[in-house]
Amino acid sequence: ELDDPVESHVKKIEITEDDVGDRFRGLFGQLAGHDCEISTFELRRILNKVVTKRDDIKTSGFSLGTCRNMVNLLDKDGSGKLGLVEFKILWTKIENFLNLYREQDVDKSGCMNSNEMRMVVEEAGFSLNNALHQIIVARYSDPNLTIDFDNFVGCLIRLETLFDTFNSLDKDKSGEIELNLQQWLNVTLL
Repeated sequence: ELDDPVESHVKKIEITEDDVGDRFRGLFGQLAGHDCEISTFELRRILNKVVTKRDDIKTSGFSLGTCRNMVNLLDKDGSGKLGLVEFKILWTKIENFLNLYREQDVDKSGCMNSNEMRMVVEEAGFSLNNALHQIIVARYSDPNLTIDFDNFVGCLIRLETLFDTFNSLDKDKSGEIELNLQQWLNVTLL
């Protein structure tokens, strides 16, 4: 209900440059090009090449908005692009999301219905109340109230970004923050 606890227990993926294997490093070098970073546009092209070959998930590919949100979540140096370690973390996240998506797609439709989505959001590490689950379905589903892989990933990335941002602003861990207009705009434009 409305007073149910709203929390994130998402496990952070800890990867250092030493953890990245030679094969992945070589692949990254080919994909990233001369600047050794992957932009939002490059990320979209890369991910769409991968997901459009799959027949176990429904998606028309990743939107630019979802790719922007992924870059925003993981771009720790502020370059607006993903370096090697950032991309490896994202790749690991997407593999985890794909496994969750396939496991929770109980009816094997290739997409999530609202009940499956509720379960997968919890499995991903988020405790949300009914009102927030309804907002997710309204925001991320199609007219049939199903959620494809792009919107699924977009939702989980957005939730993680929102929780991370809130927690970084909640210095005393009170569960409340106060923002001025500039801060509010910075947060909502993420």
